[in-house]
Amino acid sequence: MPLTEEQINDFYRLTSKERFAQFVAQAQEKQVVWTLANDQGCVLVDTGEEQCLLLWHDEDLAESWATEEYQGCRAMGIPLDDFLAKWVPGMTQDGFDVALVPTRAGEGEVMSPEELAGELTAE
Repeated sequence: MPLTEEQINDFYRLTSKERFAQFVAQAQEKQVVWTLANDQGCVLVDTGEEQCLLLWHDEDLAESWATEEYQGCRAMGIPLDDFLAKWVPGMTQDGFDVALVPTRAGEGEVMSPEELAGELTAE
């Protein structure tokens, strides 16, 4: 069932720590994470300090970011097993970080892929 605009707005009113906690719980439950992609590949955001892959736990939340400069992008699901086994080592090797459930203003938790893998695999 798709999220309503009100549900999306309510989610983004949460603190970054609350959004992160929901991300971890939902990613573990659904066994999938979502990012944005276009014809050239996954969207990376430069924070000034690091290049980050954007991640969400819900397709509708990812799609809600596909506006303005990201208008041509679509949500892309990554099975959690693939993310942990393939993406985390590759991103680590390439020096990328992850930006988790960022608000439309760009505020969110940023961490290394290994840190995120530790959170996602913790009981």
